[in-house]
Amino acid sequence: MTDILIRDVPDDVLAAIDAKAKRVGLSRSEYLRRTLERERGHDAGAVTIDQLERLARLARDLDDPTVMSRAWS
Repeated sequence: MTDILIRDVPDDVLAAIDAKAKRVGLSRSEYLRRTLERERGHDAGAVTIDQLERLARLARDLDDPTVMSRAWS
């Protein structure tokens, strides 16, 4: 396995990473390893017309006040 050295990471960024790792019970290294692994799978590529049409169908009633009031009651 290859090691990665990242220089000049701001202290506040490192503190946030450490806090997140601690919250889920992981070391910094393991937390970052899992984060990188997740990122590898997020290559969404180009958005297709089919995807946009599906989104339009799913979201068509979001501007309907009746639908939205029922969703939040």
